[in-house]
Amino acid sequence: MRRTTFRFPVTTLAGSPVKNISALLKDHIVEPKYRGKLILSWATAGILEVFTQTERLLWQKRIRNLRLKTPPVFIIGFWRSGTTLLHNLLCQDPEAAYTTTLQTVFPNLILTQSWWLKPVINYFVPIKRPYDNVSMDMDFPQEEDFGMMNMQPASIYKFFLFPAEFDSIISQELFTGNLPPERISQWKEAYHNMIAKAVFNTGGIRYIGKNPCHLTRIGLLKEMFPDAKFIFIHRDPYKVNESLYHFILSVFPGVQLQDVPPGFSREHVVDLYRKSMDAYFRDREIIPSSDLMELKMDDFIGDIPGHLKGIYDKFGLGDFNRVLPHFEKYMAENTQPEHNPYPPSEETIRLVDKSASDIRHQLGYDGSASLNSSGEYSREEKFSAPLYL
Repeated sequence: MRRTTFRFPVTTLAGSPVKNISALLKDHIVEPKYRGKLILSWATAGILEVFTQTERLLWQKRIRNLRLKTPPVFIIGFWRSGTTLLHNLLCQDPEAAYTTTLQTVFPNLILTQSWWLKPVINYFVPIKRPYDNVSMDMDFPQEEDFGMMNMQPASIYKFFLFPAEFDSIISQELFTGNLPPERISQWKEAYHNMIAKAVFNTGGIRYIGKNPCHLTRIGLLKEMFPDAKFIFIHRDPYKVNESLYHFILSVFPGVQLQDVPPGFSREHVVDLYRKSMDAYFRDREIIPSSDLMELKMDDFIGDIPGHLKGIYDKFGLGDFNRVLPHFEKYMAENTQPEHNPYPPSEETIRLVDKSASDIRHQLGYDGSASLNSSGEYSREEKFSAPLYL
């Protein structure tokens, strides 16, 4: 029977080489109550090490020599902005290559051990994401940074393990391009390996990546893939900040090695939003207009086929009519899930107005909002429930 919540006997580090676990734990504090979970994770990783070495020996030459036949497409946008829906749809194309959920959990074993790892992990993963009721499965497309964290130690997703150190992790890890040269090289090699494994695992020829962390990595991606295509999807800052705050709190209990501090607040999320969006607005200038498409999530949901056709036409991804039946099938099977989205709180509205009002204006979300005593928004436009985020 599949579970309904995120609760694992081990952390996500179980899919990491032992050496990488040591690097991830360096300079971080594991609280005593979680040491048993860490020891079990470490032991699991140690047992799997022989399989990791086997996969490396069998595949390293092909992975190292792989060159993408077509430019990759990177979906970027702040968390909870519609990136999941767009990613899931584009990955319905039979030519698409993408990281699966299983690959992000076990990126070092995906090509040789998935036959038995998949049913085991599916037992521990909920049928649907508890925070928005979206279906989950080990073969579904997934964003990359949990997997990247299991291949090398540079990732802000360490804050899921160490929530008490959220601010320092963001400060040190958000801008991958500011890391020491040897760590940047390590990150690039790991990312190449992840994409290569995704190509071999899914059999696709065009890599479709989705990663909110890439908002601050455009320069690195352009160095690695000069002809890459970028799709930036955005949503009202009030909504995404409130949604990410609750998302983070829902994921922490399943993976954390520290208690969430009482002082963890929406201010942490809005600060991350500000830094990420500032980086995007700065770095998008290096992307040729022919390689960049910007979408408003509400517009995209209003005409999904039309916007998908626009993506295919602009980036030359092939005959849209060839893949339209795949998109239609996915949309028919994945109607809007039932869930109760959190309306933006007064605190979120205040913080966004204080720190990111210019970003709201730049994205076309003019005006402010506040709640009256009955819980309704005072502005005319009310916040509609998202489809997928």
